[in-house]
Amino acid sequence: MSIHEPAFNDAEPVATRPDLEVAPFARLTIGEGSFDVGTVKAGQPEAEREDGREVLAFRETGDGAWKVLEHNVDEGWRQVGAEVLRNTSDALHDYVGMHMIRRSGAFEPGNMVSLTLFGFEWDLRFSRDGSRAQVRMPDTNWSEVDRTLMTQFEDKRELAIASLLRFSPSIHKVFEDDVEAWSRRLAAGAQVMPIMG
Repeated sequence: MSIHEPAFNDAEPVATRPDLEVAPFARLTIGEGSFDVGTVKAGQPEAEREDGREVLAFRETGDGAWKVLEHNVDEGWRQVGAEVLRNTSDALHDYVGMHMIRRSGAFEPGNMVSLTLFGFEWDLRFSRDGSRAQVRMPDTNWSEVDRTLMTQFEDKRELAIASLLRFSPSIHKVFEDDVEAWSRRLAAGAQVMPIMG
């Protein structure tokens, strides 16, 4: 993979609709996640689509809040599954966690670790007692990682990911196309079972 300038998608996040009426017809399982997928019932504004295709929605199995999907099974379950993944997990966080490489150093107190993500490089260093950390993004000076982030991510590898996302807020634009392609690859392993009833 290479770093490239993607076509930006600044669309609003998918809205959750607890009152949306949906007829569930399939259970989609991707890894540990399980989701109900159904057709949005006619007579609701969300059920109308310019191209005439039926509108689908999903929810985590057992959760009452439905989210409308842009994709349809006519495009294949892989597209539907990829959209569900992008809307139910922090796909960028998961992508970074799977693909970042430690170039040098150790995730231990008193050390500095240098990381790369397909050519995007950053560093994280820890105080001797591990209670503080600083991050350095490309072409910037060291910045203190706030204590809230330190508390939230005791795992130093997770802290490195969170620091990248916090201190490089436009990183999602750099890797947007790669994250989308990655979610489609993960969705290729989805299992779809009918919901009877």
